[in-house]
Amino acid sequence: MEFLLRDKKFRELLKGHSREILEYLIRKNINFSIVCNVNRVKFEPELPDSIRGTFSDLTVFILAGYTFESLELDSNNLYFEAGFGEENLGSFVTTPIDSIVQILLPNDEDLRADFCVYVNLFATFMEAEQNQNGEEEGISSSMKALLANPKNKRFKK
Repeated sequence: MEFLLRDKKFRELLKGHSREILEYLIRKNINFSIVCNVNRVKFEPELPDSIRGTFSDLTVFILAGYTFESLELDSNNLYFEAGFGEENLGSFVTTPIDSIVQILLPNDEDLRADFCVYVNLFATFMEAEQNQNGEEEGISSSMKALLANPKNKRFKK
């Protein structure tokens, strides 16, 4: 499994398959849900900790109604607008396609269970690999961001 996890061609194959399914569902106007590795999902504006803290590592996003209408897809990401929490706080969501663990279709006959039409178990491992490869880069960019504010120059040693 580690060999496949590190195999770029295999990961691209999974991403392409996921993207094709997403394109098809969007083109056919079929509502669906995605289960994502939420650690790789970006929210703009950022969600408050009181909302973000309620997400588990794998979180379901139901893409229906206005959220479905706001869907956009490119070669790397799925974008949508959604409301979160009791106040329905709006945020633009960027979901890397390779962070999608499952694509689910609603089961109209049994509301307790959806049909799973796509599974990518490798998406659950992606963050760990990226953190190992980009840890120094992340520290460097964090430091640049910190020092970009003139008030923080005193922290530079």
